[in-house]
Amino acid sequence: MTFSPSPESSPSKEYSKTPCYTCRRRRVTCDKLLPACRKCHRAGKPCLGYKKPLTWVRGVASRGKMMGLTFDDVSGEQKHSSTLDQPKLQQQLGGYSNGDAGVSPPRERSRSFGQRFKNARAISSINGYQSHTEHVDWNRRSQDMHNQDLHVVQTSPRLLPALTDPVFQDMDELSRHYLTYYDRQFCWLMVLFETRNRNPYRRLLQMVGTSPALCAAIAAIGSCHNLQTLHYSRKSCFDKGTASRLPRSSLQDGDEQFIKSPDPMVRTVYQHVLMFKQRALYLLERSLSDPEQRGEETTIASALLLIILDLVESGRDGWKVHVEGAKRLIQSRLSNCDDGDSLSMFLTGNCMIFDIMGSTLAPSGTWTVPISTQLETTPPQLSASESDLFLGCPAYLLHLILFISSLRHANASSQTRAAQADVSTILSHIDAFDPEQWTLKLQSQVSEISDDSFFPDDSSSPSRIYSLFRPSNRNERPSFRDPYHLASAHKVAITIYATRVLLRPSVEEYSFADQVTQLITHISQIPRSSEIFKSILWPTFIAGIECRCPEQRAWIRDTVETLWLGCLTANIKAAVRVLDAIWDRENDGNVQGDWIEFLDRSNVSWLFV
Repeated sequence: MTFSPSPESSPSKEYSKTPCYTCRRRRVTCDKLLPACRKCHRAGKPCLGYKKPLTWVRGVASRGKMMGLTFDDVSGEQKHSSTLDQPKLQQQLGGYSNGDAGVSPPRERSRSFGQRFKNARAISSINGYQSHTEHVDWNRRSQDMHNQDLHVVQTSPRLLPALTDPVFQDMDELSRHYLTYYDRQFCWLMVLFETRNRNPYRRLLQMVGTSPALCAAIAAIGSCHNLQTLHYSRKSCFDKGTASRLPRSSLQDGDEQFIKSPDPMVRTVYQHVLMFKQRALYLLERSLSDPEQRGEETTIASALLLIILDLVESGRDGWKVHVEGAKRLIQSRLSNCDDGDSLSMFLTGNCMIFDIMGSTLAPSGTWTVPISTQLETTPPQLSASESDLFLGCPAYLLHLILFISSLRHANASSQTRAAQADVSTILSHIDAFDPEQWTLKLQSQVSEISDDSFFPDDSSSPSRIYSLFRPSNRNERPSFRDPYHLASAHKVAITIYATRVLLRPSVEEYSFADQVTQLITHISQIPRSSEIFKSILWPTFIAGIECRCPEQRAWIRDTVETLWLGCLTANIKAAVRVLDAIWDRENDGNVQGDWIEFLDRSNVSWLFV
């Protein structure tokens, strides 16, 4: 029989200098025997040892004035005098609560261009632009950059959820901040209309954990759009429901306006834009140098997002580099592309669309071979993407633009391969397009997805854009006539574009006055309350460059400015600047050729979508 000696049977000759904590709490004399107290063993008590045990307390201290207080309570008392109270802050942030978990669309988002602008002004006041209670001296040049980054995140609207998705756990707080901004403030701009779980640009967030380049590109877009909002929202205002005219000085290119901005937050966010953009370019280059990552969908998605980044940043030239790179990557995948792979179809279709629309305003002869060399039939990727992208141009008309641009650039460069066709045949194909049938087809597609007659219900999706000129009506349901007028506007605009590009009539002997009036009529039928209003830039620009009537020009400029104030992407601002340059040239009598020759001489590739 074995015998387990007790502390009594195996006394130790080693003693502690201090009593054990069990005897201390029992207020008895400890024998200080090591390794355990003999009195504790006799009393049947667990000996806590001779070192101070850990004790959980409900606060930062177990005694004194800090007893029972948490770090949130302490920081809240210190910042109470310099911050907005929580209910008021919650109201100004549009309902973003600390309980919002995950990356998902907010329950309420003002889609009105006027409401979005007013929200931007409210946000800017929270960020410190109009707050007189901010105690940080931002004029000190020795301020540490890291502290500024933290200040941007901490003083910006509470976009970060209380619970962090595992995909975003390993990211720094600044990256998560701009990824959340991209999700809640930008993604809705990239689709024709929001439906339940039907925004492919928001789904790209699911891949940021596996692609650092994709993560950096999304953060760059979020920071760049945030920069535009912070810098320009205070430079324009709404007065009795009308948008103020943008000053021409604000339409100048260059980043000096951000560098020398009197607002410290603008300067800081501009540094974030440069940081994330440089990071995205570096990581994309590293992915391209790796044979295993070169053909992955995340690499193509990163290139696509850099195209969009240039739209937000300027819409000038930079997008073309990324389009050409994406075309090479996609061309190697077309033979292996599965028509059932929705992600591949989305990436290919969107890159095709940006390539096609960019070719319309690129200098003659600078466009390379299109992604799809099959000019005889409409590529299936275009049909699959026409309801996903915000452009709103039917796939049939996009294919015709592809054909027309191939002919245009083939005449100026032998590098582009294009089929030959009679101009009258092309115009007859354009005339054969039926906007009514296309709209009914689009309506049926959306009805299958959203379980609604055309648009999802307010309770399950972000609120729609409401008119800038009348109060919002929550019960108002958008008419399916809006996409009809958008398709009709594209049809007329492509007719004007094809005639100008292929026939090249002189400005003096040929006028598109009737077509421009018809085009403006269709655009004016799309309410500024409609979510589809964000898709009118390209047809409106075509109407503007062919317009000769001063009243129509004023209406076009006001319409594009309203679009700019609602979307705040710099390519819209650049479109106003280009229109002003073309009109000033005609007003001064210095007309040398049509607008195509003007764009050729400028040697700038614009992307106005």
